[in-house]
Amino acid sequence: MEITADEMKKTIRKIYDRLDKVSPVDFDCGKLCGEICCVYDADDYHNEDLALYLLPGEELMYEDSDSYKLYYIDSSEIKYPHSWKGQIYLVKCINPPKCDRSIRPIQCRTFPLIPHLNKKGEFHLIFDESEFPYKCPIVQNHIKLNDDFIQVTYEIWSILIANPLVYDLVDMDSRMRDNRKTDYEIII
Repeated sequence: MEITADEMKKTIRKIYDRLDKVSPVDFDCGKLCGEICCVYDADDYHNEDLALYLLPGEELMYEDSDSYKLYYIDSSEIKYPHSWKGQIYLVKCINPPKCDRSIRPIQCRTFPLIPHLNKKGEFHLIFDESEFPYKCPIVQNHIKLNDDFIQVTYEIWSILIANPLVYDLVDMDSRMRDNRKTDYEIII
């Protein structure tokens, strides 16, 4: 049974609402770094890995947004799993850091944690230690994350990877990480 756009948008809204109830730390982490992840001018850094990709259906949240520019690239233009066909949606904040936080992407809401599948296919959350042109103090200094944030993030990603497309993306990203590094700080 195919899910309608309305049903998908409601599902994404529920995920957003659930993640809105938790925070990685008990303070505004943007104060540590001057909101670098929000204000960094990615146009000066030509790296597709910095794009805020959207998960399937998440683009529906941005259809009427005045804060974000919604755009897409063809899946054949970037390194994405073969199961992803057609358009890959991305967003960029138009006026950082004054973007509509109520529709920030899942990728932002769960940072600095990312899903990882080990070689046995077991799901974990790990710190995102990707190479960015800036440093996140939470990652760099291994600042302790709130337990409720970790738990809710784990639950949300557990739901998300039930979607075969999301699973394929997480698996591909995990294998690429495995090729670069062998040990990770497993959070959960």
